[in-house]
Amino acid sequence: MKFFLTVYICSSIAGNCFTHDTYPKPQDSYYDCVRNGLSESYDILYQGEFKKEDVVKLRMYPRFACEEVIVPLPKPKEQPDDEPSDTKISYISHL
Repeated sequence: MKFFLTVYICSSIAGNCFTHDTYPKPQDSYYDCVRNGLSESYDILYQGEFKKEDVVKLRMYPRFACEEVIVPLPKPKEQPDDEPSDTKISYISHL
């Protein structure tokens, strides 16, 4: 199962959230997604370009989401038929 991680930086004063264009990012598992969501949201808010005053003034906070991605199974390769399809249909109708 795969997941997409999206980290948002929100402002409770402005009432909105934004994200960087590098998101969503694929993750191999839910565990990895949560771990990376915590780590990346911390890095963005506290190790990034935001000043302490901006965080306080705008009441900024991080939020992240881990959305499950359903990856379809590979389509099976078609086997060539040895028997014409008319024969299969007539055999089934006689059953």
